[in-house]
Amino acid sequence: MSKRRSDTRFQRRTTPHEVHAFRPIELVQLDLATNSLTAGVGALDGRWVWIEASTHGRIVGRVELERSASELTADELAALGSTFGDDGPALFETIPDERLAAATVVVSTICSNPAQLIGTVQSLLELDYPDFEVIVVDNRRGAPTEPIPTMPGDPRVRVVRETVPGISSGRNRGVSESTGEIVAFTDDDAIVDRNWLRAMGARFAAEPSVDAIGGLVLPSELETAPQLWFEEFYGGFSTSFEPSVVSLATVDDDALFPYAPRRFGAGCNMAFRRGALERMGGFDVALGVGTPARGGEDLAMFIELVTSGATLAFEPAALVRHTHRRTERAFRNQVLSYGVGLTAMFTALIVHDRRHALAILRKVPGGLRLLTRPRADRSTSATPSYPRRTLVYQVLGMAYGPIAYARSRRWARRTA
Repeated sequence: MSKRRSDTRFQRRTTPHEVHAFRPIELVQLDLATNSLTAGVGALDGRWVWIEASTHGRIVGRVELERSASELTADELAALGSTFGDDGPALFETIPDERLAAATVVVSTICSNPAQLIGTVQSLLELDYPDFEVIVVDNRRGAPTEPIPTMPGDPRVRVVRETVPGISSGRNRGVSESTGEIVAFTDDDAIVDRNWLRAMGARFAAEPSVDAIGGLVLPSELETAPQLWFEEFYGGFSTSFEPSVVSLATVDDDALFPYAPRRFGAGCNMAFRRGALERMGGFDVALGVGTPARGGEDLAMFIELVTSGATLAFEPAALVRHTHRRTERAFRNQVLSYGVGLTAMFTALIVHDRRHALAILRKVPGGLRLLTRPRADRSTSATPSYPRRTLVYQVLGMAYGPIAYARSRRWARRTA
């Protein structure tokens, strides 16, 4: 019987990070089948190494190591590998093509980094999936002065224009243009794994009751200190390497459920049955990046689905690698925006359905404990290096969130 990986972050095998001089962190993979290290994701010459243990085409855990002058011996690699269990073939390896539903992948973009957008689309075209299309939604404000970057020449890629700004409007336009039974979403600063869509489709095929799935999001690089700070402060986008199913009927071990951030997944890695999105009326256009509310549209959709009686799943085999903000200023703005988006989202839930008010109020004590927990408990490193003022930016954002949503509602009515 395989070991279960109970640590929801990852395991440390040495002393914590030095907080003074940052050096890029190398990301490498350990193949548990052969106990050998594969080429690194970033392959940087850094002092610290994050080793991602993989088996049957999926990541099952991480270990943080201090890089030594010599290579790890075979015995050391075997001992490292024995930390993780092997649950056998991934689900996506067992579902035949004929059971996989047609899928649409939506990427809403403002084309701020054309090369990055092209990289995202190229990774999508390399997906191992029998029937899918890619819809790129050009969501730039006004009349763009530059054309959208030329997409790879492939009939599966379509570009559509959505003039109403905001990622929710862009995603809703993508849904309206979609032909697939499954609609998946990623962002223009992410690269999808070759098996990403197959893992999503297989999970939907195997579990007909599931309406939405979130996947695993890992960093594509840790070349700058702010990129590490994101992993430390938020614990990254994903907190588990274990598949799970959640609903109001099944979750009884989480005091914040279903209002806890990151329980379901992230907007850069999520998929829905198209009927579920249509039943919920799409994403709230007053939430999300590109609106005064700055975020929260993905979590709002997950919460509204769960509270309506739907079942959601987390599928770690559906892997996306995200490029975190590289500068301190961009990181600060991201933390502030996440704080704004979180409480703007709570406000939106209450505005749409007053029954959320009492439920959210009951979660406030637990939420405050989560917010004020010690830095070491929050972080993926025993000695966090992110600036202590980071929490201040988040709290300031949260304080402004309800006002931001009120502004965003008025803004959405004017721009519709």
